[in-house]
Amino acid sequence: MQGSVSRGGRFEPAARGLVSRRGGLVRACLVLAMLVAACGTGPVYATFDPASPCTQDGRYPGAYPALEARLPKLLLGRAPDAVDSGRNCTVAELGTLAGHGIREVRFAGASWFLSGNAGVTLALFTGEGLTAEWLGEWYESTARAARNTRQIDPTRPTIAGAQAYRLDTINGESNQTIVDWTPAGGDAVYVVVAADASAAAIEEATKAFPTDH
Repeated sequence: MQGSVSRGGRFEPAARGLVSRRGGLVRACLVLAMLVAACGTGPVYATFDPASPCTQDGRYPGAYPALEARLPKLLLGRAPDAVDSGRNCTVAELGTLAGHGIREVRFAGASWFLSGNAGVTLALFTGEGLTAEWLGEWYESTARAARNTRQIDPTRPTIAGAQAYRLDTINGESNQTIVDWTPAGGDAVYVVVAADASAAAIEEATKAFPTDH
């Protein structure tokens, strides 16, 4: 999904929507985002007509400008290194969400490179019937199916008074954290994806989103 985590210890960029199981926990040198220097190569974008029926997965910068405009503009005092948006339509990408009757998810994500291989992606997801619980379930299911992921620790913190779903794992040698929640009265699921980021950076990332829609 929109969520860049690291693959093989490298932080990988912005909005990937539902990140593919085939790429591990989160395949984010994107076809999302959730930083070209860290990846070694630029993201491979899957272009599509955003106005077309949702039969094709894809993402690229500017695909859904209204969603991109809702992303936080600053984190740790600066603008993101990458921003893009897209959608997931196929059962292969929707995974457990398809089992809940979700047929389309749209997403936008912004990524920040930190020091070394560390990075953070801030993303938002929308879809008819989509809930933070189901998205958290998707991430956990993906993590448990990933070959190089271990020490999977799901918890249920509260963020801005809302139930959140947090997953801490080790993927290869990389410490990865995913947090998702929907604020009271909100119409989107917010997501923080972090690779080798400090607890302070993760906390600041969760506070970068508005507390309502």
